[in-house]
Amino acid sequence: MSSQSIQLVKVIADIAIALEFTEETLINPDVALEMQESIAGTLQSLDEVSRKDIADVFESISALYNGEVADYVRSIPANYGIK
Repeated sequence: MSSQSIQLVKVIADIAIALEFTEETLINPDVALEMQESIAGTLQSLDEVSRKDIADVFESISALYNGEVADYVRSIPANYGIK
């Protein structure tokens, strides 16, 4: 996967982290859930090879994060239905 594609997956991870971990007083939980479902739907619409590649990148970049956030990034492929 190209470095640009890896950067885009990191952007998706950062957005997902913000949606998941930002306090409910700052982001409406319903809006956050709708956005996560939209991201998941877009990723699910990709072909199988692309979904696997992206899932592998989420696993790889999880090392850039710590603790609960790293665990969350590792879980994104399963949570978003691409693995």
